[in-house]
Amino acid sequence: MSAEQWHPRQKSRFEKDGSFLLEIPYADSRELVMDILRHGADVEVLSPAALRREVVAALHAAAARYQ
Repeated sequence: MSAEQWHPRQKSRFEKDGSFLLEIPYADSRELVMDILRHGADVEVLSPAALRREVVAALHAAAARYQ
């Protein structure tokens, strides 16, 4: 993921704990949420809160199918 170019204005860096932080501008969250979900438990949306809630809702909906 660290080698991927998602957006020309993206900002990225490795944190001291070894995690990779990626900041990208976006207008429509639908495609971004699908890309985030593709990485499963290997990613976490830190902000904005609305995007985080959207990803959480999608993960809950997916998990509910397997209950």
